Parts: sequence; C-alpha cells; structure tokens
Amino acid sequence: MKIFMPRAAPKRSTLHATRSTILLIVAGFVLSIVLWASAAEFIFPWQEQPLRVWMLDIGQGDAFFIEFPTGEQMLVDGGPDDSVLAKLGSLLPPWDRTLDAVLLTHPDADHVTGLVGVLDRYDVGTIYETGVGAHTPQADAFVDRQETIRSDRTLLNMGDVIRMGDVTLTILWPDGSQEGTYPEKRNNFSINFVLEYGETRVLFTGDAEAIVEESVGSRVGDIDVLKVGHHGSLTSTSWKFLETITPEVALISMGRENTYGHPHPVVIERLEDLGATIFRTDLDRDVLLTSYDGEPHVLPAPLPF
Repeated sequence: MKIFMPRAAPKRSTLHATRSTILLIVAGFVLSIVLWASAAEFIFPWQEQPLRVWMLDIGQGDAFFIEFPTGEQMLVDGGPDDSVLAKLGSLLPPWDRTLDAVLLTHPDADHVTGLVGVLDRYDVGTIYETGVGAHTPQADAFVDRQETIRSDRTLLNMGDVIRMGDVTLTILWPDGSQEGTYPEKRNNFSINFVLEYGETRVLFTGDAEAIVEESVGSRVGDIDVLKVGHHGSLTSTSWKFLETITPEVALISMGRENTYGHPHPVVIERLEDLGATIFRTDLDRDVLLTSYDGEPHVLPAPLPF
C-alpha cells in the first residue's frame, strides 16, 4: 500500500516572504545588468563611444587593453603570468570570449607569458608581432599555442599602419623584417607605435632603450601620453628623448616592491622636471585613458580584480 501525503502549502507570510525575496533577487539582477550595460554603452548605441586605453596592474610587466570607439578590442602584451585574465574578466562581460587583436611588442617573459593563457581562453582575430624569437619556455609556449588556433598572424615593421575606425596605430620600430631572428637584446626590437585619435597621441615603447628612442623620437614629435620604456629603467627615457616628444602624461607599468629598482629615481626626476603627470601601477593600480578625439583624460581606475 502506498500512502501519499499532500505537500503542505506554505503559510501566507512565508509565501509572501519567499515571493518578495525572489522579486528582490530578480530586480537586483536586472538592475546590475542595466547598470553594467549602461556603463558599457550597449543600451544607448547612439551615444558617441570613446577611445579607452587601460594600463593594467599585472605586476612586473606590461599589459595594455585598448577599446576602440568602433568597438574593436586589442590587448598589447600580457604580463608575466595569468593575472591579465582576471583583468580582462573585469572589463569584458562573461559571455565575451573574443578579442579582435593581440599585439606582442617583444617575447620577453614579462610581456609574453600572460598571452598564452589569453590564447587559450579567447578567440583572437589577429596576432601582431615582429617575428623576433626567444629561446625561453614562455616564448616557445606562445609560438606553440599559435599553431593550434585559427588566428591570423601579421608581422609588423616600421611604416605599417593598423586602422580601427578613426584610430590609427603607426609602427615606428623595428626597422625591417625580424622574422626568425633571435637577437641578444630583444628590448631594442620592441614594437614602438604611436596611437592617434583626433588630438590624442599616445606613444607605446615596449622595453626599447635609449638608442632606439633616438630614432623614434625624431619621427614621432610631440605627444600627449608616453608609455615609459622598460618599466622606468634607466636604460630608457633619456632626457634628449623627452625634450623631443614632450609628453604631458607618463604611464609606468611595474610590480610593487620589484627587485629591479623600477622606476629609477633619475627617470622620475626627468619626467617631473619636464612637468609630466606620472601614473604608475605600483601606486595607482589600473589606470584609464579616455578620449573623445580631443585631449585625453587619464585617471586611476582600479579594477576589482
């Protein structure tokens, strides 16, 4: 014999509380989606979209994330570990697993390591690099990962231009093809490029040293923002270079209490003497540059992860 016992109906007060709780949860979820979408400017597509350039706090290395006004997204370098994945997770919605482009300035471990995880997690449209190689596990892993995915691979050298709507990235260095080379000083084969959007001009230098700066500075002229070379090392950011490009803002990416002494006090003194406003990841954490094609605005904007 089976005995069925009817399920007791919840008391009115309990049912009311349960419905209220559910409604609050749903309302909170909807509100969070609305706020996020509004911040991402998906709800109001007719609004003008800005250029956003993030200097990501990923420790002792470089990682910059560029969101173009036309919607494309590019990651420049990936830092020394997988910290960049958490940063991208803060910037992109959970369902977004695509990047239009990844640009590797040079294959040193503090620039390339994080990109291996990025290629594992995201579908990348184009990988930009120079072709310079390094006999290191990190560089080898990056090369091996490229062979298993469907991303386009484009080698860059001086004079090449990447266009994203009204934004241009003009390659200023290196000079000539570097494919298949294994230079002893990879820093001086870093991709240097100037990003231009209306009145905004940002110079990215990788880890290039003073000898490269001499060539780049004379061709780029006055800029708004400088990505300081080699994490503020004394090998870069010469006074002659600064006098030529006269940046108003300097961005320095490095780890807190790093063992290299970055940024060097002399480099900081040069930038201060020039009157540049300095932002550094060890003090300001993540930093955001925003431009509507006029003068850029740069402020600390720490991400939750």
